[in-house]
Amino acid sequence: MNTDLDNVLDTRLALRPIGIDDYSAVRHLHTTSLRAQTYGVLSDAEVVAFVRLVYSPAYAAILMKEDVYGAWLDGELVGTVGWQANGGNGLIARIGCIFVRHQGYGIGRRLLAGVEGRAQQCGFSRLAAGVTANAVPFFQRQGYALASRGRKTLSLGCTLPVTFLRKDTPSPRSALN
Repeated sequence: MNTDLDNVLDTRLALRPIGIDDYSAVRHLHTTSLRAQTYGVLSDAEVVAFVRLVYSPAYAAILMKEDVYGAWLDGELVGTVGWQANGGNGLIARIGCIFVRHQGYGIGRRLLAGVEGRAQQCGFSRLAAGVTANAVPFFQRQGYALASRGRKTLSLGCTLPVTFLRKDTPSPRSALN
């Protein structure tokens, strides 16, 4: 990776939790990123259903279920990612969708590493993600392995084709030994 770019991002990119006051910027980022990065992956109807969901009141409830972090570059929201405990067993952390305005600059990698670290600090060593086909190579480069393919229902009227991926990380206890 470009060392000069890394230095710029290290000094100017701020990762912080997303709050309710950020939801307008989040909605804009999520719709513009999805439209730009899933061309040929999602149908027009799937994109329209997602955009409709993002601008509905239900999207705030979806965001509130996750621990969502944003990447801010000079005050502009340029990426988001979230995570939460998966299901009722509390053994797997589910990584939410990563949305990045500028691909290829390491923003998504930094966001993912940040939430993976938070999940590990909370005792999770197994991670899972359900992503659209365009994001699969990125997740594989970060050590995730294909688990299955299917559909993910985000809300009534919004179901997307996804690839489910998993990653095992060292447990926090074994890292201390």
